[in-house]
Formats: sequence, structure tokens, C-alpha cells
Amino acid sequence: MSYTKFNRIFYKLINTILVILIGISLFFSLQSDILSIDKLSNLFIKFLFYFLIVLFISILFVKKKYLKSILIGLHKQESYIFWILFLSVFLYQLFLLHYLKASPNFDAGGLLSGIDHPKAANMSNYLSSNKNNRFIYFLNFFIGQLFGTDIKTFQFINILFIMASTLLTKIVGTKLFESTTTGYFAASLFMFYSGVQPLFLVPYTDTYCILPMLISILFLLIGFQSSTRTHISLYLLLSGIFFSICYLIRPSAIIFGIAIFMFILVNLKQPKVKQFIFWGIPSFLISMITVLFTFNIFISNQNIIRIDQSKEIPLTHFILLGSYGNPDIKDSLHGTWNQADVDLTLQQKSKSAMINVDLNAFSERTKQRGLSKTIKFYLQKYSNITDTGVIGYHRDGLWTKFKYDKNNTLVYKIQQIYSDHGIFRPNFNFIIQIIWLFTLFFMLCGLLKTPTWQFSVVSLTLFGGLLFLLIFESGGTKYLFQYIPFICFLSAVGFIQSANKFLKD
Repeated sequence: MSYTKFNRIFYKLINTILVILIGISLFFSLQSDILSIDKLSNLFIKFLFYFLIVLFISILFVKKKYLKSILIGLHKQESYIFWILFLSVFLYQLFLLHYLKASPNFDAGGLLSGIDHPKAANMSNYLSSNKNNRFIYFLNFFIGQLFGTDIKTFQFINILFIMASTLLTKIVGTKLFESTTTGYFAASLFMFYSGVQPLFLVPYTDTYCILPMLISILFLLIGFQSSTRTHISLYLLLSGIFFSICYLIRPSAIIFGIAIFMFILVNLKQPKVKQFIFWGIPSFLISMITVLFTFNIFISNQNIIRIDQSKEIPLTHFILLGSYGNPDIKDSLHGTWNQADVDLTLQQKSKSAMINVDLNAFSERTKQRGLSKTIKFYLQKYSNITDTGVIGYHRDGLWTKFKYDKNNTLVYKIQQIYSDHGIFRPNFNFIIQIIWLFTLFFMLCGLLKTPTWQFSVVSLTLFGGLLFLLIFESGGTKYLFQYIPFICFLSAVGFIQSANKFLKD
């Protein structure tokens, strides 16, 4: 595609904004308590000490040409390396599935337990209020009908979702940036955050939404690159189906659709974009609306569980939740679920009354803070969302309940690595945090280069996602996970650009 002056300015603007945001994230990440050494085990401290000695000797004595040879060798064997990693992580998750003996709490746990008791009043009230979790409830319900409702069944299916999402990350990264290396690196990074961390323990929308999101993006890409009208219409039709499924699982995961819409607006004069709009967008909208309409009909006519749609919580409620917290206390909650705001909304008799009370409470809360404390609050909230690669609700992990083995057994020690409050968990988190710092650093490296349209669309998606999390309920890295593929894409591009520059020097 050709670039106009306006295109270049727009892409540069998006990348500049994201440079600032990622720079702030890096600043907060360096201050994270996860990097404190006081909670690390003595054995891990020794490991770090010896590792730093080896690193120092390597930097001092290993010649640049050997480092270049290593990079070239890794590049030549990237396919073998990726598939070995992929198989290893898959088997690693199966190993943990067998030994960890953990189950999710709160929403994820409640939705799964509700499969066995669909007539229970608490499930009826929950799904009546929380429209966004209806699809995942029925998805899990039908999975339970086919394979049983044991928690390990859903955790295994979650592993399949995660590994399939890894493959889609590779395919989308390769196709979008026209680089197999980018695809392999992005997928490996995604696999680290989603697979090495035991996210499969919590079968919930965070992991479920990634697969349909990436499939929708893939069909959009194929449709955009197609030259025939029939292919454009067909692929956009398929993209619309998975786009709507993604929306039904987790509405905030469709931010990429808004980014693509803005990309279309700034490229209206491009012949390929005109063809894409004329032949692709109608079929996309038709399939998307059809799926959403069909699901709404299903909700209205099913008799599995009673759902009163008049009790739906409005969007304004999540804005109110997103404004909750004390800006003066760093380690408190910021922008999260809280009982007081929930009670305030649910006490209202109608949806319009809910909207009014939410907006009034939000306005009053903001006025009481004033400008400086409002800025301070949202900076604290942004820190809670992006200052670590350790995926968790707030500062207290994934909210899982472990059935611990006997003390001092091997299984018990393994559980202590992955349990939210396990004695070896700080060691594990420290490693994740170091990888997160490098991830952010290479994102900055990529963002500081001349932007391409592909890079800028991904940047715009991530910017939109971060903005959404600042405005609405979030307050923890768990909410950022839905945008991890885009973080991995940007970091992969930055790493490869840096590696290529190193090889040329």
C-alpha cells in the first residue's frame, strides 16, 4: 500500500502515544514489588548470583561474531525450536493439570458450578444481571453435557484453547507482517504468558476470547489480501461470525474491529480499501448481526435457566466500577469490582434509573477528587494493569483454590511454585517480570522505528484496549491478557528489528 502524508502523520501519532504509554508501563514495572529480593528463596538467590557471573564473563569474553553466529543459527532452526517449545509447553500444562489440583473461585468458579444447578436462584440472578457472561455459561453448559462437568475437563479444554490460540498467533503474525520469524517469536512469547503461567486453571472469558478474536483477524487479513470479489465476501462473512462470537464471550476483546475501522477511514482513497469496503463489509455485518440476533433469540426461548433481561446491568455501571479506589494508597485496589457500587446499581428499579445513579455517582466521585487526584488515580490504575507480566486479578493472583498434597512431597513443592501464595511463587514471578521488562523494551524499540500500516493497526488496537481498561472495570493484569497477542506482535517486531541491526553492524 502507498502512504500519503496524512497516513504517515496518523501512524506516527498513534505510535508516539503508545511510546509514552509503554514507557510509563516500563517505569512502573521497574518499581514493581515483584522485583524485591526479600521474598526470594536462598537457592534462587544463589542461582541469580551464578547466572550474573556467567553473564558478566560472556559479555566480557564472548566475541561479537559468535553472538551473530548464534542468532543466525537460531533463525535457521526457528521452526524446529518453535515446535519443540510448543510440544514441551503442551506436555508441561498436562503435567500441571494432573498435579496442581486447583479450582477457580468467584465468577469463573461460580459459572462452572452453576452448570450442575441451572435452576438455582443465584445463577438466574447472576445471568440476568451480567449479560456479558451468558454465552460462556451456555458454552460450558453444552461442553458439560458432552464431556461431563469435572473441573479438570474444563481445564483441559482451556489448555486446548490456549494452544490453538498460540498457533493462531503464529499464523496471524506471519501473515500480517509477512515474516515467519515474527510469527514464531510472537507465538513463543504468547505461549510464555499464557502457557508457562498456569492460566488454564481458570476456564473463563480471558482465555476463551483469544481464539475467535485471532480467527476473525485472520479471515479479515485473508479477505483484505484477496483479489476476487467472491473471496473477499466469503472471508469477511467468516470473519463476522467469529467477531460476534468474540464479542459474546468478551465484548472488550473486539477493540481490534474499531482499530480496523479507523484504518479504513484514513485509507478511503486506496483502491484496495474501496474494494474491501464494497464487497467485504456488507457480508461481515450480515454474518455478525445474524449470529448476535440468533443468540438473543436463543436466550429468549431457552428453558435451561431463567433469565430476566430487564435486570441487565448497564455499561455505565462498569464505568463507575472503573473509578473506584483510593489514589493515595498504591497497594490498594483501583478501578475494580466492589460491593458498594454493585449494591448501588442493583437497588434501582429500572435500567434508566441504574444509568442515572451510576453517572451521578461517577460524577460526584470525580468532583471530590479534583483534577490532580483524578490523574493520580488513573495512573495508579494504569500501574495495576500494566506493571507486571504476572497475570492476576489484582495483586492476589488468579483466585484459585488448591488442594495441597502432604508437606515436603514433590507434588507439594510443585504446588508451592504455582499457588497464588506459595512459598516458591515469588521466584516464579521474578522470572516472569524479567521477561516482561524485555517485552516492553523491545516494544519501545519497534515503536521508535518508522511505522508501517500493519504495525500501526496493532498499535492502535493496543492503545484502544488500554484506554478501555482505564475507563471501565479492570485494575489487574488479568484484564490486560485479552490484548497480550498484540503486545507479543509489537515486541516481536521490535526484537527482530534490533537483531537485524545487530547483525548488520
